[in-house]
Amino acid sequence: MTPTSRSIIVRITKKSRVLEFASSRGWHAVGEAEWAALRAALPDVSESTIRAAGLEIAAPWKGVAQHSLDELESSLCELTVVYGERPELHRYCRDVVIEARARALFASRSQRVDEEKRRLKAEMAEWMLVWLGDPAMFPVWVELRRAKIGNCSTT
Repeated sequence: MTPTSRSIIVRITKKSRVLEFASSRGWHAVGEAEWAALRAALPDVSESTIRAAGLEIAAPWKGVAQHSLDELESSLCELTVVYGERPELHRYCRDVVIEARARALFASRSQRVDEEKRRLKAEMAEWMLVWLGDPAMFPVWVELRRAKIGNCSTT
């Protein structure tokens, strides 16, 4: 190939499509209307890809953060607020927590994950189970649970 006949191949990722879509509309944050627009305009892009694109996303669409107990607590408390204020989003909130719990349970049982992280993910799965049992009770329960296990952010 001669230098003039080379074609430049640019890989456009799904994540970059999400960011371009948001940027072209001047969005700095994603709420309900923006989430619906993204899902409609980019049906081949998964919710997890949208969440990982780096945009600020409001609950419940941002899902459940579970890198630490602090993140998990914050996410579940935000979902409690949404659940209490928006009955039409009950199913979506529950589905997001059920999906996150499944990921935590998988990690808690994986022999590829170190023992400390397996214990952490098992604890997180229990927290999500409590949330699923009664979202309104979760903020009170988590205070009691923190007192029992110690107010640390990782275990």
